[in-house]
Amino acid sequence: MSNKDKFITFCQSNESIPIFMQYWWLDAVSEDNWDVILMEENNKIIAFLPYFLHKKYCFKSIIPPHLTPIGGVWLSYEQGMHQTSRYTHEIKVMDYIAKEIDKLKIDFFSQKFNYKITNWLGFYWNGFKQTTYYTYRILTLNDLDKTFSSFDSPIKRRIKKIQDNFIITTDISEKDFYHINSLTYKRQGIKCPFSFELFQKIEKACKERNCSKMFAIKDKDGNIHSVSYVVFDNDICYGLFSGTNPEYRKSNSPTILLWEILKYASNRGCTQYDYTGSMMQQVEMFIRHFGTTQTPYFLIEKNYSKLYTLLRSLKH
Repeated sequence: MSNKDKFITFCQSNESIPIFMQYWWLDAVSEDNWDVILMEENNKIIAFLPYFLHKKYCFKSIIPPHLTPIGGVWLSYEQGMHQTSRYTHEIKVMDYIAKEIDKLKIDFFSQKFNYKITNWLGFYWNGFKQTTYYTYRILTLNDLDKTFSSFDSPIKRRIKKIQDNFIITTDISEKDFYHINSLTYKRQGIKCPFSFELFQKIEKACKERNCSKMFAIKDKDGNIHSVSYVVFDNDICYGLFSGTNPEYRKSNSPTILLWEILKYASNRGCTQYDYTGSMMQQVEMFIRHFGTTQTPYFLIEKNYSKLYTLLRSLKH
């Protein structure tokens, strides 16, 4: 049985696997261009790293596929493991997976690790580099009063003042949703970084598992101001992407829409909302005012090709 087949079977029998590492998610975002590194002991999977293999020209790289904000290593722990043993276990896993990555003969490796991974020494000792990124999380969805009270005062006043001017709906077509989202990029003179076909694949896979929702906010004349797409993973709601019609940028609709999403997620049983790590300055300025907890996570990278490294530096 291949690593991929073992991994799929493991996912099907283990509910703790994060949504962005699930085989069906990888199928949706990367078709068949993904594989997985497994670490096994006594015929039992104790750790893995699923990866998307991107090929362009003569280069091969492992990078996050579109709309997949979290990847990296998943590992299990024995129950009651002592802290020292946990460190030893983590280093052993990371060292093993780093060495397996080196065997893949790629030109570049880049993965955003789950914020719960704080020990990357096994990668460091194998020549990988780390950059600290940040996501923002709301951790109080089990208590909406507490959530609302933690918002900045201007946010709370804005919600109370204008929320009755809008209608929130989840009854929107995929095509209309994608169109409104794309207008955000069009205003900046750039193309939406993911295709409508990719969005359809993700929504189809998520809809079959009841773990996604499309939200739109309209005025009373029926004009759509903003949209937001979220996915659910056990008790976590992830804000995957959102967009606003440039004609209504000053309507403050994203503020109202986010509050309604938080209420929906809470009623669904979620205790956390994760903004999935946007480092864009304007986005960060918006989300930090919602009583969020700034949470660091690691971007782990390694360059294998001097030519590829040079081309990347010229591009950026």
